[in-house]
Amino acid sequence: MSAVRLSPLHKRMLHWLAADHQRTQGRITSSHQELVRALQRDKGNISHSLRTWEERGWIVIGRSSGGKAESLRLTPEGQKRASQFAGSCD
Repeated sequence: MSAVRLSPLHKRMLHWLAADHQRTQGRITSSHQELVRALQRDKGNISHSLRTWEERGWIVIGRSSGGKAESLRLTPEGQKRASQFAGSCD
């Protein structure tokens, strides 16, 4: 795993996704809107980061038939990244 520097917001995003994954035991995908509401940040900024993470293989974004992001799921690689930053999301 190569070293990746993440902003405090990115660490919070990963932390939230990992906590949600653990809470639901991976059975329920996280909602894109729930993440935006939980972090109280700009949707466009979060969406851009999520697309980048999808390209890196950290998450899977479930989309509606119109292409709108609806659900988020950490991949095994995303779970590794999230655990790497656990406890450092302040």
